[in-house]
Amino acid sequence: MDQDAAHRTASHPPGEGGFSLVETLFAVLVLVVAAGGLMRALAQSSQARRAAADTDLATRIAEARMEELLAAPFWRGWPWPGYHAAVAPGGAVDIEGSGAPGYFAYFGEDGEPVDRRSARYEVRWRIRELAPRGGDRLAGLRFEVVAMPLAGGRGSVVRLDSVRVSNRE
Repeated sequence: MDQDAAHRTASHPPGEGGFSLVETLFAVLVLVVAAGGLMRALAQSSQARRAAADTDLATRIAEARMEELLAAPFWRGWPWPGYHAAVAPGGAVDIEGSGAPGYFAYFGEDGEPVDRRSARYEVRWRIRELAPRGGDRLAGLRFEVVAMPLAGGRGSVVRLDSVRVSNRE
């Protein structure tokens, strides 16, 4: 036995050799599978974050429109003297309706009003008169606001309802 063989035998006793090619390939396979699972989890997390941001934008747009409607002045009786056109009863909130809604506006990525060509969301609203039982005079208004992504766009549909009584008798 030459000295190199004796040195190899002394430095690597039987049963304590290095990693074999099969062991190395198995370790790489385990890492690839783990990395694939991690990438899927990151992709799902990113989609969930984007969906939450879309829902937040739709909610902020719908709430802003609702606040504008609730802040507009009105009095009992229709039409009341000096009524505010923003709270005239009418409009529609049908999503699949074929006709154009009575009241609508378009909003962009930043939540600001824009024209239809650059819009991301359409907001529709409806205003209904509420009369007291047995009365013929207006007691309040019911506001419905729906913010929805334009056809083919991504995002959530948000619906809000509120009732407002008149400012004065």
